[in-house]
Amino acid sequence: MTKTVKKVSVTNPQAKLYIITFNLLIMDGQTPVIDQDFSCEYRTGESVASKVNEVKEKMQKVISDYQSSQVIYNSAQLDSAVTAIEEGIVL
Repeated sequence: MTKTVKKVSVTNPQAKLYIITFNLLIMDGQTPVIDQDFSCEYRTGESVASKVNEVKEKMQKVISDYQSSQVIYNSAQLDSAVTAIEEGIVL
């Protein structure tokens, strides 16, 4: 898998408040498996490092959730379930 993070936008909904948006694109070969925007609020004077960590944590959670779902998707039990369902359908 490969990852790309891009800056998307910065908006200023009120004085000294900014909404910063990034995009995370995760590719599995040629297939995008995650393509999601993540935003954080930044107020003038706040620590940039804390905002970086906040965004990284949000992105990492989505990646971890995807990886967990893939473990189930690729499991032998799910393959067996598909076979059992298919065999149980009468045409």
